[in-house]
Amino acid sequence: MIWFDRLIKPSPTNDRPDPREHLVNDLAVAVTVLFAFLLALGVRNQADFASQFVLLNAGAANGGALRVAYPDRWAVREQSPGGFTALQLGSPSLYETQVTVSSRPLGEAESLELARFERSLKLAASLDTYRELTAETLTLLNGSPAIVTTYGFVVDPAQESGAAELPIVVKGEDILFVAGDFLYSVTLRADAMAWEASAHAFAVVTASLRLQPVTELWADPARGRSFDGAAQNKGGN
Repeated sequence: MIWFDRLIKPSPTNDRPDPREHLVNDLAVAVTVLFAFLLALGVRNQADFASQFVLLNAGAANGGALRVAYPDRWAVREQSPGGFTALQLGSPSLYETQVTVSSRPLGEAESLELARFERSLKLAASLDTYRELTAETLTLLNGSPAIVTTYGFVVDPAQESGAAELPIVVKGEDILFVAGDFLYSVTLRADAMAWEASAHAFAVVTASLRLQPVTELWADPARGRSFDGAAQNKGGN
C-alpha cells in the first residue's frame, strides 16, 4: 500500500494548490457530470418517443383519413387500408403489449355513444371475465369528442398456447371516435402488471391523436359526430 499512499499524497516538491483552484476544479467536474446526465436523459427520451406512422383510409373523403403513430421499435403484424396491429418486441409478459387500430363505415343514424355501447357488449361476450372500469369523454385535435373506456379481462395462456402459466389479467383502453364517415377504435392493451411500464409507449399513440381533456361542452351535433382527419395531417405529429 506504500505506492498507493505516494499516489494520493501531494508531492513534497510541489506547492499546495490554492483553495480557489479546488473550487474551480469542483465546479468543472459538477458541470461535466450535469451535462452528461442531461445528454443521457435527452437520448433516453428521444428513444422512448421515437415513432413510425401509419396512414389509414388514405383515399377517404370528408376528413376520414387518419394518421396514427406507434413506437418505433414495435413490430406491425397485421395491416390493412383501415387498420393495423403493432406489438412490443420482447414484452415482459406472455401477453404482448400492443396497439390495435380498426375502422368501419359509420351507420347513417349511428351515434358515438351507441357505437360505444355496442362495442362494450361485444367485448363482454368475447373476453373472459370482462369488466369495464371507467368511461370518460375526451377531445381530439379539433375538439371533436372521443369516448375512452378502460377495462380488464383475463387470458389463460394454457388455453391459447399450452403454456403452464397462471391466468393473466389484461388491462385495456379503447379510444372510440368518428373521422369523416368512419368510426375508429384505437385499442391499447398490456398485462396489467406491465401497464405502467408501457405508459411511454402508449403516449406515442395518444399523442398522435392529440387526445386531451374536454375543455367545453359541445352543442353542435355535427361537431360531436366528426373528427377532421385533414386537420390532424396539417398539424403534423
